[in-house]
Amino acid sequence: MENTGILKEWFDRVDSANSGSITAPQLQNALAVGNLNFPHSIVQQMIRMYDFDRNGTMSFEEFVALNKFLLKLQQAFSDLERGRGYLVPDDVYEALVKIGFTLDSPAFYTVCEVNHSFISPLKVGIK
Repeated sequence: MENTGILKEWFDRVDSANSGSITAPQLQNALAVGNLNFPHSIVQQMIRMYDFDRNGTMSFEEFVALNKFLLKLQQAFSDLERGRGYLVPDDVYEALVKIGFTLDSPAFYTVCEVNHSFISPLKVGIK
């Protein structure tokens, strides 16, 4: 969803109160329409990351910024999944670096080893 007009229509449908901002549950619903299903806790983190005015909700401009980030992340993951339908930790590391994150390699792989959701191969579905 790169077209700002389409994003605005999408945002306005979710902003049922016409307040000019959306809450975490509304964002979660908006993302689900685009087949991006995230747990509520992750959606709350997204709002914290892109809530530039720190009001606890997401304006249209903040929504556009989040959308750009998600598109970059999705493209990086798609480029690296190599037709397997999942990513291994090396792929996740490479994708995150590709989109601009600075990572400490030993710390990243330690987290992968410790966290059960990162057991190799990492089954990150790509749609």
